[in-house]
Amino acid sequence: MPADRLRVLHVEVGGDFGGSLRALEVYLARSRHPNIEHDVLLYYPTAGAERLRAHARRVWSLYSRPPRPPRGRGATVAELGRSRLAAGVDDLHDWKNLARGLPTAWRLARVLREGGYGAVHVNNTWTYQAPTVLAALLARVPVVSHARNPVRRGSVSRLLLRLVDQLVADSDSLRRALDGWNAGVPIRTCYNCVELRAPDPAVVSKLRQSLAPSGTLLIGSVGRLDDQKGYEHLVHAARLVANTEPRARFAVVGDGPRRRELQRLIDDLGLGERFSLCGFRSGVTDFIAALDLFVSSSRWEGLPLVVVEAMLLGKRVVVTDVGGNRELVDSGRTGLLVRPDDPQALSEAMLSMLDPEGSPALDVDRVRRAAAAIADPVANAAAFDDVLGDVARRAS
Repeated sequence: MPADRLRVLHVEVGGDFGGSLRALEVYLARSRHPNIEHDVLLYYPTAGAERLRAHARRVWSLYSRPPRPPRGRGATVAELGRSRLAAGVDDLHDWKNLARGLPTAWRLARVLREGGYGAVHVNNTWTYQAPTVLAALLARVPVVSHARNPVRRGSVSRLLLRLVDQLVADSDSLRRALDGWNAGVPIRTCYNCVELRAPDPAVVSKLRQSLAPSGTLLIGSVGRLDDQKGYEHLVHAARLVANTEPRARFAVVGDGPRRRELQRLIDDLGLGERFSLCGFRSGVTDFIAALDLFVSSSRWEGLPLVVVEAMLLGKRVVVTDVGGNRELVDSGRTGLLVRPDDPQALSEAMLSMLDPEGSPALDVDRVRRAAAAIADPVANAAAFDDVLGDVARRAS
């Protein structure tokens, strides 16, 4: 490889082709730096990963089997809340996971040394890929890590952060929060690259018919069914909305550890015929296009890709005021922001958006422009190219 060429290994946990991989796919497609070569390594086989092969020199998996389900802390520990004891238990859990990841770190270090890489990119938040950070240290390869979600300031997360050469936050809100760690690591905001394919009208129509009978209104969301997304609050809000608006129907695309619990809640609240948990879909554009209203009930976020996608499609959005959502949504002009963990506020905002007389006067073109400005795939790809080049130059 010529001396001026930079070979970068992008590492992703995988398993699901979620938001971080969708952002990486668009970045790779839009990267135009003539001296950067891209390889992609996933911890685990991932349906849809073949889409990356058109934009990378090589794409492969470290392991041949999907991961075991993650070990949770358990209900007893969860009930400790934010006490010092709970923080200690969390730290112990993090140290155990770090130890379990050591074999992966050694294996990755060998890949980095043999591949001649000038930089490694952790495409998930750095705590989610502790073995990659350790592997970069062992192989003496500079590491750039994304930060896509807020991180608890535990002892392991602080240690790992100090091993990162460059941190990239996907929103200014997250960058400011991480600046407060005073970890001595340079942090830069690089918004995600987002590019939508045109929805398929036939698929959109079929989805709409299956989820919402003629004459009804379809409200939906996309995300993993876990604590972060706050979907139990969306279900409670749906009950309140349905009490006032009988035409309302609800659907969520995504899967995860809380699916059974959410289904029980849906049934207990009498929403069984109104609220559909649709499972995982590799492409969400058609689903979002079928909606009358997109809702994000998250408790915490960086800057959720699906909100950007919904706005690019000109959809009305109601989102919780967390992470970078305020950078994207101008409440009352391009959508509505509501308090997190508040089903009542969420339901009132949803009803407002569904009411043609009481809803904010949203300009669809303004909504699309706001999303396009923050997720420009060409400008954002060029910015991330610069980050990779800068890190490699500092290490040389």
